Amino acid sequence: MIITVTDACGGMGKSILAGRLAASRALAGRKVLLLDADPRRGALECCATRPKLVARAISAKGLQPELEHLINCYHDIVIDSEGRDSMGSRSALIAARVAILPFDAARADPAAQARLIERIGRARLFNPGLRVLVVCEQTAPEERIRAGIFTAQIPAAVLTSLEQLYGAVFR
Repeated sequence: MIITVTDACGGMGKSILAGRLAASRALAGRKVLLLDADPRRGALECCATRPKLVARAISAKGLQPELEHLINCYHDIVIDSEGRDSMGSRSALIAARVAILPFDAARADPAAQARLIERIGRARLFNPGLRVLVVCEQTAPEERIRAGIFTAQIPAAVLTSLEQLYGAVFR
């Protein structure tokens, strides 16, 4: 399964989430590859000390052909995609079975969110089965409401907590 983790504007914990998700799957006995397609390479940094996890950097141009090669070699491929609209982030969304979007109400930028929603819509033209999970770690009611409003703007997206994420992705 290919899972893409992306966000609207950076600073939402995307790379940490991608690394933790990949590591948890590897610890569960799955053969997992973490592809860091974000030029900042945050996922590689947070996974450097996890020996059971195979992680490597990849460029936007190399993502699609590499995925075609690797899909049969791993149970799960987790892609840490950059948050901005780029060839790599589009390719990652088109290839994914599940897109995970971390949401942080304190860092929410409506213009960036609108661009992400548009990017997901374009990806679904090529990948109509793309599942979208919005992950909100905040527990304050007003922050959950803002996350719910964002989630409602993405057709068929589901708002989930970090605790619920692992079960929701791999069902």
